[in-house]
Amino acid sequence: MTLRFRFSKSDMITTAGVAMRPIEITDAGGTFERVGQPGITEAFSHQELAEMMRRPDTTYFAGYFDRAAQEMRLKKPVDLISELPEQIRRLVIWRKAVCDAFLALEATGDIRRTQEGYDHARPRLAAETQRRVGEGAAAPKKVRPGKDVIVRNLPGSRTAFQWVRSYQSASCSPLALIPETYRSGNRERFWCPRSEALMNQVVEIYADTQRPTKVQAIKETQARFDEENRRRAERGAPPLVVPSAASIRRRLSMADPFYLYAKRYGAAAAAKHFTLFSNGPDVVRPMERVEMDENLLDVISLLTLTGIWDHLPRERQKKFESGRRWLYIAIDCATKCVLSMRLADNPNSDDAIRALRQIFEDKTPLAQAAECESTWHHHGGIGTLVTDMGSAFTSDAFQGTVASLGTTAHLPSAGVPWLRGHIESFFRTLGHQLMPLLAGRTFFDTVERGDYPSETLACLCDDDLIKILLTFIVDIYHNQPHGSLKGETPNAAWERLVVEHGTPLVPDGLTLRKEFGRPMVRKLRGDGVLFAGLSYSCEALREAYLHSPTRQAEIRADLSDIGWVAVRVGATWYPALANQPGFDGITFEQLREGRRSIRQKHKRDALLDAPKVQRAIQRISEINRRAFALRELTPFHMTDIDVARSEAALHYPIRSDSMRLGHIKPSDDPLSNGISITAPIGKGKLDAPSNDTTNPPERRERRERRKHWRFDDEK
Repeated sequence: MTLRFRFSKSDMITTAGVAMRPIEITDAGGTFERVGQPGITEAFSHQELAEMMRRPDTTYFAGYFDRAAQEMRLKKPVDLISELPEQIRRLVIWRKAVCDAFLALEATGDIRRTQEGYDHARPRLAAETQRRVGEGAAAPKKVRPGKDVIVRNLPGSRTAFQWVRSYQSASCSPLALIPETYRSGNRERFWCPRSEALMNQVVEIYADTQRPTKVQAIKETQARFDEENRRRAERGAPPLVVPSAASIRRRLSMADPFYLYAKRYGAAAAAKHFTLFSNGPDVVRPMERVEMDENLLDVISLLTLTGIWDHLPRERQKKFESGRRWLYIAIDCATKCVLSMRLADNPNSDDAIRALRQIFEDKTPLAQAAECESTWHHHGGIGTLVTDMGSAFTSDAFQGTVASLGTTAHLPSAGVPWLRGHIESFFRTLGHQLMPLLAGRTFFDTVERGDYPSETLACLCDDDLIKILLTFIVDIYHNQPHGSLKGETPNAAWERLVVEHGTPLVPDGLTLRKEFGRPMVRKLRGDGVLFAGLSYSCEALREAYLHSPTRQAEIRADLSDIGWVAVRVGATWYPALANQPGFDGITFEQLREGRRSIRQKHKRDALLDAPKVQRAIQRISEINRRAFALRELTPFHMTDIDVARSEAALHYPIRSDSMRLGHIKPSDDPLSNGISITAPIGKGKLDAPSNDTTNPPERRERRERRKHWRFDDEK
């Protein structure tokens, strides 16, 4: 049952910083007018008023606009008796008891407001006052014989009548009984203006980047007083009184602590030292807030891959370079699940963008490549991406990618890592739980490291390091109880919250290729554009080949799936499918290894047909597939230069005439669907006879073979 509240028109309610006074109260609720804004009214039901009164930003002032309350507020220093010191508070309560006892006796006719009446009823007034405050004979605990009983003396009649009049004129508010001597004292300055100025200099002396001690600052201040007195003595002026060290220390203690710390240690250190902590953002849905950061790993590793290390002689192994890798991590704040991980040589925007790309895909194949037992299926669209002010995250490339994906980017101020507490907490967990298990760790600082030979014990290569990190994250961290999840594991929290709220939709494949694909420029051909020996076409490319004066097109290729690419014709991007079927889901690495195996088997055979390449890809061992997958997380991933070099090594495109345009039906003639090889543009047929009689055939053959090795496979 909702209570019906009663208000007076002199009352005031302040909620959410808005002051209101009641105008009309009915059975349904009340109408309130904003203070200082006549005519602006709001209506609340009694249920809403009850909920409002329980809010922390609501304050109720009874009789706020009464004349007596206004006068009292001007005279008295506090609004509540509880704000007074204990001694003054007890005195005010006793004075109130005297006034209440006097008014009660006056109502019964036992006392009158005359000196004779007051003196006659004084014993009864004292007894009633003691009963109301629980003192003297009315104390709740009996006093042992021989103990002193403290009883306050009643004031004289004149003072008592003055208390009662003030008490009644203030609507019986005890604030009217606060003694006028409450904050009395000598408010005059003890020192002359010049002495005050010299004493205040102790603050600037102490607030110095050299960080002098307080004793040194006090002595320096007194020395300035002595110097000033010498100058005054020369002029014949009276000397200044030199303050004591205690007086100067008290003046220094009155200085702003933030100002002192900022001047002595720097503004960033002061902001960190005087941090105002809070509970952080309220995140309840998966992928609502994703924090991403980079961190230098606390372990020294060998900057190479295991396959290279195993084939190096021992003397070369001793001289091989070692160092610390940077780790990019993205974490979901609602579930504490790690969404992305990548090793890098140094902080850079390219690796940050590649780590961002992993957030949108299922990374279970990477976990399987590292022989993890759990899956790494956590992915989805991003609501808000929070990073620090590092150069990799503030770069135009990274910020442009985030903006193009429609993701809200939030970059807290530098030097305040607690604004990204989730990712910082994960790095600390990594340092406490995983790093003690690794040889070559560097510890958190040099003092803790001591004489530990980190460089000598370094033995982990990059692929070993990435396997360890994957195993820790996928099998250990995601499956152990998390404190901020109230003992729930990140995997369990992900499953529960995804069922309740779902995840934002990931960007479509065309958008992902536009933002994360490898950019290249290709010439228009009759069968579309050429990349990695495969031709790609779409209706827009065919129209551009026929009618566009621009004979080049920009493409974006996803090296993890070369089945189709994104191509820009004019100002619009289109998906272009491979004319050769069977390459959906094939990576660039697998295609390159398949071509390499064919070249090694048929060194003199220039024929590269799609079935041969596909069969070669299927023969690649599972170990190699895992190695390809894990290498993409290390600094030895496929770079743009590697892609260009691999394309240059492919002399002829992989094509099938019956399917090169993607819409020609195969013929009944079994010979018409054969694989043909197209010679480079500008050349004749491979078997065409030559009329050149000036050069021997062997020299001409060597010259033509040299011309085949080009950085552009279309020339």
